[in-house]
Amino acid sequence: MRSNSLLLAIVATACATLGAQSGDLKFEVASIKPNKSGSNRVNFMPQPGGRFTATNVSVMDVIALAYGDVRPFPRTNILGAPSWASVERFDIAAKAEGDPGREEFSRMLRPLLAERFRLATHMETRERPVYALTLARKDRALGPGLRPSSLSCSGPRETLPADCEMLTVPGMLKARGTPLAALTRMLTGWVEDHREVRDETGLTGQFDMEMRWTPDRPPAIPPEASPELRQALLSVDPNGPSLFTALQEQLGLKLVAGKDQTEVLVIDHLERPSPD
Repeated sequence: MRSNSLLLAIVATACATLGAQSGDLKFEVASIKPNKSGSNRVNFMPQPGGRFTATNVSVMDVIALAYGDVRPFPRTNILGAPSWASVERFDIAAKAEGDPGREEFSRMLRPLLAERFRLATHMETRERPVYALTLARKDRALGPGLRPSSLSCSGPRETLPADCEMLTVPGMLKARGTPLAALTRMLTGWVEDHREVRDETGLTGQFDMEMRWTPDRPPAIPPEASPELRQALLSVDPNGPSLFTALQEQLGLKLVAGKDQTEVLVIDHLERPSPD
């Protein structure tokens, strides 16, 4: 399963972060090294026993994860970052006391960013472009690729039912037992300008989803791609429908462009990481 997209929300000054204000959660040790692999595959991996690894991540990926809530902070609402923050890649290995959960790991990234990247930020409210995800048909009928599911595939991977499945690459979506909230997160990464997508369908529960489209940019196949991922990327039709058309025809949903007042994170200061 590939996720392109990844993560933030905020308050902080040059020497303080929300992490310190919410329980002084911190990693005991952390290593940050440049990643020069050239791969476009990103991986965040919280592990039992307080271990956390992030592979081939940009600083923007980490900021979004660190300051998000249920989902990563929208990348288009992170303002003022230098260009290298999205381009240069890093591997992070960190260790914390005890056995933190996923949300605690995210909070512990905040003091790490402040200490090693000298991150300082502030929050503002601005009018920003958004997409509303709505039902495409007046009769509220769903498309053939979107069906209510009796499965629930949310939670730690090792506890999920055997029938759970998730395959997402630019141009293909195949998922079982998934809420619409997961689809809106993926859509934010798939739309060309990565603007925030808000669910206004009114649909609740879990769904099986299947959709194919032609992405704006042909997906690259990373050298370390699994056979399943390689086959999925090779099967993307270069002459298929656009994402917007596929949503309507295959899922019975549509994206409506608009603007709304929303919180943005303004980066006041950011440096390349200090050496280990």
